[in-house]
Amino acid sequence: MERFLQPRPTITKYSDGSAEYRLLIVTDMDKASKAGNWTWRAVARRGTLKLSRYNSKVTITWDKDLERNLTSSMNVKGRAMELSDLSVFHHRILTPDDRTGMISEIKNDQMIPWVFLNSGPGNTTAPFKCEWMTIKNDLLYVGSHGNEFRDEKGNVKHRNNMWIKTVTPAGEVTNIDWTGIYDKIRNSVDIYEPGYLTHEAVQWSATRRRWFFLPRKESRTAYVELEDETKGTNLLIMGYPDLDRFEAIRVGPLKPKLGFSAFDFIPNTDDKLIVALKSKEVTGELTETYITVFTINGQVLLKDEKLEGNYKFEGLYFI
Repeated sequence: MERFLQPRPTITKYSDGSAEYRLLIVTDMDKASKAGNWTWRAVARRGTLKLSRYNSKVTITWDKDLERNLTSSMNVKGRAMELSDLSVFHHRILTPDDRTGMISEIKNDQMIPWVFLNSGPGNTTAPFKCEWMTIKNDLLYVGSHGNEFRDEKGNVKHRNNMWIKTVTPAGEVTNIDWTGIYDKIRNSVDIYEPGYLTHEAVQWSATRRRWFFLPRKESRTAYVELEDETKGTNLLIMGYPDLDRFEAIRVGPLKPKLGFSAFDFIPNTDDKLIVALKSKEVTGELTETYITVFTINGQVLLKDEKLEGNYKFEGLYFI
């Protein structure tokens, strides 16, 4: 049912058994997204992923001079177009803005607002900090970082980012408290409050009947802003359908400045191959994004490959 409702991505097959897939990625440029007095922008980039016959070799090339600006005038306190993921839901390319809480459809390089999500249990005035999206049982799941928000003294101010939202094809929103689930996820890798995992990359695999989590940050101590910049992780956590049991592995070498910001399964690989984005945001250093490909068993097929430009890309999808 889930697969049937989604349009098939563009796949080109060759006589040597290799295949090519089209990729779309979008940016979250934070404050740099402001492009004019009442205009905010994100950058969309398209590319091609080529996979060899026996899935042993991967190459990725990006379209030259074809970057597109996606623009919007909707904002919250002068911030907008900080896009954090991509998903195709009922034949619409959707992306969430983690600053405004708005899920919009990308159509002809335009942003068409669809659903607004507010923070926590849905009765707050703040927008939901959307960080990841996936589809399960014909519902769009939208989640945030999945950890407590603390003040400078380490006191918990709220747990709004530990709620998730489900959205029906008609745009009906349900607010679900995932505090217990997020606790189980971090506890499964021996992290306990005030330690934390920060989530920006989550997918449900209908093929494998598993949840997949690629956290961006991993810390066994309480959040400290500057220290958090080098808490990147190489964890891959897999959860059973009811999110009551988890397994975890490490993927490649740990690079503390890099953390996962988005991923998707390569089509027609039985959800065994993952292409993922990693972001670097460190004070005093240029922002960078890398792309990598690996198996769900942790075998790296494409080592971290830096993307051109100093953008933070946070959304990735096969089109």
